[in-house]
Amino acid sequence: MNKGKFYILGALSLVALTSFAAQERSLRVQNSLRVGYDDNVYQSNDNKQGTGFISDILNISGKLTFSSRTDMLLYWQPEVRNRFDADPELVSYHDLYARFNHAVSQRTFLQVSDRFRYQDKDGQSDSAGSQTYMENDLAGALDITVNSLSQVKLGGGYEFRTWDSSSYGSGTLNNDYTRSIADVSYIRELRPNTTQGVLGMNYVDQEYDGSRGGYKSTSLFAGADHNFNPNVTGNARLGYSLNSVDGATSTDTSTPYMMAGLDFNPTARTSINGTMGYSIYRTENSVYNAQDRFNIGVGVRHDLTGKISVSSALEYIYSLYNGDYASGVNYALNPGDANEDYLKFNLRGSYQINRNNFVDIGYEFSTRSSDSPYLTEYDRNRIDIGWRLRL
Repeated sequence: MNKGKFYILGALSLVALTSFAAQERSLRVQNSLRVGYDDNVYQSNDNKQGTGFISDILNISGKLTFSSRTDMLLYWQPEVRNRFDADPELVSYHDLYARFNHAVSQRTFLQVSDRFRYQDKDGQSDSAGSQTYMENDLAGALDITVNSLSQVKLGGGYEFRTWDSSSYGSGTLNNDYTRSIADVSYIRELRPNTTQGVLGMNYVDQEYDGSRGGYKSTSLFAGADHNFNPNVTGNARLGYSLNSVDGATSTDTSTPYMMAGLDFNPTARTSINGTMGYSIYRTENSVYNAQDRFNIGVGVRHDLTGKISVSSALEYIYSLYNGDYASGVNYALNPGDANEDYLKFNLRGSYQINRNNFVDIGYEFSTRSSDSPYLTEYDRNRIDIGWRLRL
């Protein structure tokens, strides 16, 4: 993909030039070699294909310190994967992230981040066959301390996704998109070092390629961040969203807005985190322009011994597609309302042979089901074992 390679080359060149200006540099490098089996590489029960694979994953992360007020965090993970019985057989992926932090003054802090990904479809995507896409997410935030108790946060971002397949990304399906966001929040300390109250607003403008349309949403919410004790922290946001969704005609709706999270560290060797949310969200299919989405996730990590660790994650998404959300080109099909369930579970274990060498083993299961004949269903199992070298 020429455009993807251009972005990667440009980003890496910028990072390399920037590093020369840093006063301090720290760098961590890991390389993982994995072999495994995927029983549904195309994520489709209609075109189910199993394949063995071997992959090499390089992970480079670091921090550049320019001054006591300015630093940059960097992360790059390229992967080359050979899938013995898939088309194409040899694929490569990239995940590149950079975050710039700068204290403008004692009361103002600036943060700018950019994440570039070139990867295979995942989750709720309806793309036929083996499809890859390029995605870039640029975001900025300004934190302003008003006084000893109050803080204002301003944020914004721009994201785009472009699929390799021009017929899927543009054409009549128009799954390429741009996404603009803006948010503002006011934070007030209610109890010292324990509880903060939050009032805020989010704005999202999602536009798909061509004349397909998209949706606009403004969410108003209130919430709190709370430290229950040194081992448990939580946050919650509750509110309402005012939405305008493009279909055959523009549909104005209102939906609840909810977001919550909990971090629990019962011991120094165990961590548990959970998230839950409900909101209007973009879709990963060609039929509808938006979905009302409920999502819940749980992650657990535990060090069994000084050399053996295990981690697990569970993600569940329930999607409700309103028939009025159908994109203009598909509205004549009268797809009606639809429900969708998506579940993903993974489990990984690691054994440390010595200071720099590890053996990793992993398993992942995902399933997608729907009552709509226009949405893809599948079950997928993946297992791998590998050697990880930490330099």
